[in-house]
Amino acid sequence: MAKINPRTVASLLKEYAQRASMRGDNPYRIKAYLRAADSLTALSQPLDRIIAAGALTKIPGIGDAIADIVTKLYQTGTHPSLEKLREDVPAGVMELFAIPGLRPDKILKLHQALGVNSLAELEAAAREDRIRPVKGLGAALQTKLLQNLAIVRSGETQLHLHKAAALLHHAVISVKEEHPEFSRVEIAGDFRRGCELVSDFALVAQARKSTGIEDTTLRLVVTDRKHFGASLLEATGSADHLEQLKTFAADKGFTLNADGLHRGRKLIASATEEEIYQALDLQFIEPELREGGRD
Repeated sequence: MAKINPRTVASLLKEYAQRASMRGDNPYRIKAYLRAADSLTALSQPLDRIIAAGALTKIPGIGDAIADIVTKLYQTGTHPSLEKLREDVPAGVMELFAIPGLRPDKILKLHQALGVNSLAELEAAAREDRIRPVKGLGAALQTKLLQNLAIVRSGETQLHLHKAAALLHHAVISVKEEHPEFSRVEIAGDFRRGCELVSDFALVAQARKSTGIEDTTLRLVVTDRKHFGASLLEATGSADHLEQLKTFAADKGFTLNADGLHRGRKLIASATEEEIYQALDLQFIEPELREGGRD
């Protein structure tokens, strides 16, 4: 089987942890699997290069045992232990882990007692009042499930701010070690805006020349000193904020794109974010206050 991408490996390792948790495995081991899966979503180097260098254990949360599992998942797309765990419950049951605060034992009981095998079946059971009478589930859980089903997000990777901080700071260190030629590396994306949940793991690095975006599980934008501010702005602002800023620039006779602020063919500002805002006669907005950041 062809080697799979790192985000898929992270998803498989997370599934491994979730299935093991329903079986009642050691909770500390489960947490270790989940932490390792999180770490795989913010790699600063391609996973194949890390495995080839025998450097998996340098990633936060990955020891020798988990490194063996990750390598097997990457090389084959599965693991014997995972395949055995998959015999216990259908794949659709894994959807229930998307519900905030729903414990593995409750997920298993919903499956065993009510035959719930998906989010759609869970919602149907709750709306039909079939969860309330079940011992060990009850009315309070049914009400909470109906509330939380409304806020279940898509399947994209999202980490709370404090978890993302540790991974991104480690990524900065790793990028600097891997690329000593980078004179500056800054965290961008959701984290820099102060979002409570982070899904866009992004760094902006300064080099002698721009090379675009490197192919890693995090978004690594490599730019030069002249365009660093524009790249940082583009990699940090929410889509709505950037669109509004570009519209405002156009109204004033400018063009704002990923490499800076232009008037016609002339580059007006790009070295710093502040420079771009000043050229537009706008007060510089701190990243965490831009649309899409903290309330």
